[in-house]
Amino acid sequence: MSLLANELVATNGSSVLTSCGISNANGCNFTVASGGGTLNATMTQDLTTSGNPQFTNLTATGQLNASATTNSTSISTGAIVTAGGMGIAKNATVGGQIKSTNTTNSTSTTTGAIVTAGGLGVGGQISCQGINFGGNTLGTYAGATNWSPTISFGSFISPSLTYTSSGTYSVLGSMVFCSFIITLSNKGASSGNALIGLPFRASSAFQPIHGLGLWSSVTFNSGYTQAVISPNANGSTANLNQSCSSSSAYLNLTDTNFSNTSIIQGGFYFYI
Repeated sequence: MSLLANELVATNGSSVLTSCGISNANGCNFTVASGGGTLNATMTQDLTTSGNPQFTNLTATGQLNASATTNSTSISTGAIVTAGGMGIAKNATVGGQIKSTNTTNSTSTTTGAIVTAGGLGVGGQISCQGINFGGNTLGTYAGATNWSPTISFGSFISPSLTYTSSGTYSVLGSMVFCSFIITLSNKGASSGNALIGLPFRASSAFQPIHGLGLWSSVTFNSGYTQAVISPNANGSTANLNQSCSSSSAYLNLTDTNFSNTSIIQGGFYFYI
């Protein structure tokens, strides 16, 4: 058998052992002689290639280094591409993004596009469509957001009604938590029940009632001692009411209970 320059040839089932590095800069090749068989090549030093070597099985006791800097934009691109899975027994450090094209939703701790048997440490923010807590999904969250609540008396809002207001709200799932203060400077000529505008429309669910934390220059009807706020189910406003200490009855606060210098302040939550 004649050999080409820089060529190593193994006969059927034999092994080739090299104790030096192999570079294909001059076209070095491993081939199997005619008649078939398996080439078992063992290298004790580096293998350097600018081509595309193919291995049925590759075992390395040292590092595997890929000097290519190609970014991965799909499952078939990148410095390293594998048609099968990859098992890693120890840490993996990635300098760029990790992307999964799998679209499996997570319904348990063992399902989803990414599954981990341990915890997940994240040094920055997380953006997602929803978080599943053992079957209950948290789909909406918004941190403290500035809000300027409105106040009105009845359905007609007098042009002379003037006030300043400020507040914040946070959204956690189907619950909205609000805090606010409203300071009147002129209650205007409108009349009717006192209403506070909500930052979101309330759902048709039963809505809770909350006592206000502070009020000033608000006069209660006889026998009533506490100002309360009651979000309206399936509505975009909350009623301002007064409660009686001797019973659970509530009575609407109206324009007649307010003065031009009334102040109301408090916190409440409602369902959306």
